[in-house]
Amino acid sequence: MLDQTLKKLSLTVAFLPLILSQPALAHVIWFDYNDGNYEVLFGHPEEEAEEPLIPSNFREATAYDLSKGIVPSNTSVEGGNFFVVPEREVAALTATYDNGFWIEYPDGSYENLSPEEAQAINYENVTNYLKSTKALYSWSDEVATPFGLPLEIMPLENPFAVGVGDSLSIQVLYQGNAIADPTVEYLGQELAVDANGIASVLIGEGGLQVIEASYDDPTANNPGISYATTLTAQTITAQSTSVPEPSFLLAFGVIGATTLALKRNRS
Repeated sequence: MLDQTLKKLSLTVAFLPLILSQPALAHVIWFDYNDGNYEVLFGHPEEEAEEPLIPSNFREATAYDLSKGIVPSNTSVEGGNFFVVPEREVAALTATYDNGFWIEYPDGSYENLSPEEAQAINYENVTNYLKSTKALYSWSDEVATPFGLPLEIMPLENPFAVGVGDSLSIQVLYQGNAIADPTVEYLGQELAVDANGIASVLIGEGGLQVIEASYDDPTANNPGISYATTLTAQTITAQSTSVPEPSFLLAFGVIGATTLALKRNRS
């Protein structure tokens, strides 16, 4: 595992000039459950393109049971992978991630700035990109209510009862309120959204995939604030809370400075 981590690190360093010229504007975070582990992924789910999370940018994760009570949990890093580890069975998870400050130049290129660098130029043409996600594993009246994310995708019906060929209705909330103009994407395609922030997601043969939404705070200026959020719903027949062994490698110091390899420039 160490050899694989060092190989990834070497590739990241090799592409440093490219990294510094491209922002992670279209990136999102989402949960993926696998073999008893709840992993937080970062990148482009529609492309199956994942990139390392920067641990210092991770803000918080919360686990919930069916009554929406909080389940104690921890975070763990193993070989560059980021996990949330609940102490018992969960019905839902949420997480938030701050992707930092990015300046847009007149030629349309972007550069990542430190908080101090952004403040030094009074945040002119700078935007703070904030990511969140919600993962559902069971359904109840309590789970069907908002979890308080700044930008949140609400399923308007039980997502576990929607089959292939059916459509799932979802609504996007900003600060708990319906908005008319969020951007909603599914499998890389932008969906039509009505005046109440409601969209319809057609379920294909692969089942329900990651739903994405984004919205720029219309009142924020210098810096601007751009939100991106996701929703997943995954049935788990036998949940496990096996704990991956943490390995906070020294390589993370370099990864934290260089893991902004990005796929495209869009907000």
